[in-house]
Amino acid sequence: MLSTNAIIIPTIVLDRALHTPVYFFLGVLSCSETCYTFVIIPKMLVDLLAKKRTISFLGCAFQMFTFLFLICSHSFLLAAMGYDRYVAICNPLRYTVLMGYGGCLGLVVAVCACGFTVSVVITSLIFHLPFHSSNHLHHYFCDISPVLKLASHHSRLSQLVIFMLGVFVLVIPLLLILVSYIHIISAILKIPSAVGRYKAFSTYASHLIVVTVHYGCASFIYLRPKSNYSSS
Repeated sequence: MLSTNAIIIPTIVLDRALHTPVYFFLGVLSCSETCYTFVIIPKMLVDLLAKKRTISFLGCAFQMFTFLFLICSHSFLLAAMGYDRYVAICNPLRYTVLMGYGGCLGLVVAVCACGFTVSVVITSLIFHLPFHSSNHLHHYFCDISPVLKLASHHSRLSQLVIFMLGVFVLVIPLLLILVSYIHIISAILKIPSAVGRYKAFSTYASHLIVVTVHYGCASFIYLRPKSNYSSS
């Protein structure tokens, strides 16, 4: 994945023909994936080779905050990409106006603001809890559920807030994407030519695959009841 993103990002930057909204969002998506890989993998590799596998309290908090910021932004960015495809197929005459440089940059700023806000709230809630029990983290990075299990106690309110933010990050963007694609599929089906329908749909297939993998895996991990969580 790192090698693929290492090719995608400079290619988009250097090739002026790719300076379009769809490739702009793809470049931001690749950058996001690269960054949250570096948040987890280097520390994990060090721990695999080291005899003493430790992480400081602040280091754990920083890792969780950075990971949540990037993964939440990633989720909202997929929704922004769905909106871009919706405008391209359903409102092509206004595409250059709605998805100009200012519009694309505004969407990315909004995406990052949502990711930052969610990550600050969740990280603050978790790391303000008392940690007087075991300090052994049964996971390869500081994820939400493994760190919560180390707290001596935590209120139902904090659990509810974290769960609702998880729903907000995963369900709301997914619903926006589904609405966009309902309109897109409806517009594609109105194309009289079978070749035209196939060509139009093929441009959105890759986005649909990414959306399915991302939201499917993330929902399985973060939207399960706490009783169903296990380290394995």
